[in-house]
Amino acid sequence: MKRCTMARRYVLRPRAWPSAVWQLAVVPSCLAVVASCAPPSRYEQPETLKGYEILVTRRDSLGQEIARGLKARGFRVWGRVRGGSRPTAYLLTFTFRETDPQGLTWLHVRLADTRTGVIVAAVSIPVDSLGASAAARARVVVDSLAANAALRRAG
Repeated sequence: MKRCTMARRYVLRPRAWPSAVWQLAVVPSCLAVVASCAPPSRYEQPETLKGYEILVTRRDSLGQEIARGLKARGFRVWGRVRGGSRPTAYLLTFTFRETDPQGLTWLHVRLADTRTGVIVAAVSIPVDSLGASAAARARVVVDSLAANAALRRAG
C-alpha cells in the first residue's frame, strides 16, 4: 500500500495499481462531483442596488452607522455571511492619502457583488468635506450611494 494525500485526507491505494489507472478512474469522478455542485442556471445581477442584500462586516462606528443608514433607506443589510441568499454586495471602505504635501485624504466606499466580484457602486469623498462624527460621515456616504441606486452596465 502507498500513502497519498488527496483533499486533505490520506488515501491508501495498492501499489499494484498503475498511476495511469488511478488518474483515469479517480480524477474524472472527483471532477464530476465538483461539477455537480455548480448552480443549474446562470447568475443574473439585479438591475438596481435595492436588488442586493448588503453585507456589512465592519464593527467600527462608521460601518455600523452606514449599515443603520442603509436600513433606513430600505436596503436589506446583514452583519454576517449567509449561504443561499439573494444576490449580495459586500461593503468595503478604505482611506487613501495623496502623496503631495497638501494632499487630500479620501474615503473610498465600494459595494462589490459577492458572486462575481464586480464593483456595483462606488463613492469617493474627501475626508475634509465630511462631518466630524461617524454619523455625519455615514449620512453623506449613504446619501451618495442611494442617489446612484440604478446600476450602470457596460455594453
